[in-house]
Amino acid sequence: MREKLLKWLIVGGLLVWLLWGVDWERLGESLLQLNPLGVVATLATVVLGDLLVAYRWFFLSGSRISFSTSLDATMVAFFLNIFAPAKLGDLSKIYYIHRREGSDPHWLTALFLVERSLDMVVLAIMVGVSALFILPSRIALLSALLLLAGVGILLYGLLHRRVLVRWILLLPKGRVRRLAYRVVRELGNLSMARLLGALGATLLVWGGYYLNNLLFFLWATDFHLTIPQILAASTLAFAVSAIPITPGGVGTFQAAFVVALGWYGIGKEEALASSGVLQLLYLLPATLYTLYLSLKREFLWSPPRDLPAREL
Repeated sequence: MREKLLKWLIVGGLLVWLLWGVDWERLGESLLQLNPLGVVATLATVVLGDLLVAYRWFFLSGSRISFSTSLDATMVAFFLNIFAPAKLGDLSKIYYIHRREGSDPHWLTALFLVERSLDMVVLAIMVGVSALFILPSRIALLSALLLLAGVGILLYGLLHRRVLVRWILLLPKGRVRRLAYRVVRELGNLSMARLLGALGATLLVWGGYYLNNLLFFLWATDFHLTIPQILAASTLAFAVSAIPITPGGVGTFQAAFVVALGWYGIGKEEALASSGVLQLLYLLPATLYTLYLSLKREFLWSPPRDLPAREL
């Protein structure tokens, strides 16, 4: 109860801070000043990025999951993340693919954990590097080095599964440890080449995220930001919106951009308007695709297919 109360207090305080003193007329003018061609181009790159995310699951599965199922599950997860905090909507991939293709849920859980771990690795690296640009101090340097060290430890554990088993022994006995053992056993089905290939795919996925933001702020706005400034602001927004405070990072995404763009002389109204449109562009393809699935094809609430589990 206290945790929920604290969470709502944080969300309420965040909204008050975001909206307090906003000049709504200026915000509306900021929206009208956006370049439509830049907005459309950004939307196109967002769609390409979604396809990359779907391909990563297809690649991780060794083509055991069809690309169409991977795409459906990815877009549904993105849509559910609008309502679920901490990107918990991504867990729907496991349920959706299991129902669509009969794949072993433990194997799918292993793929999910690999995907999340690789995302954490890339984001942590970008946060560490960006910290050097944002806060050029000894504390920032030490924080970046500690963060990168944690990334190295995580990568070492992924590449050396015996180390993962030792880490599991540190977990409490019971269901958590048994589930961890089963997931690590399924990880054994992933070859080193596929794991490294997935890391490359993850770099492409995050490259797509940054390309979206670069294209938007360089073309759709007239902020005259440098590329390092956009990368630093984007990294802060990605990191903050991943914190499980609001569903889909709505509010935290905007707050991060208001703070970061403010460092570079961009007003609150301009930052709020541009970041709101940018997040809408991220959400629009998944929303439309999920609507299409709910009207035309099998969705999460439809009866499960009578499919045998695929051989792993």
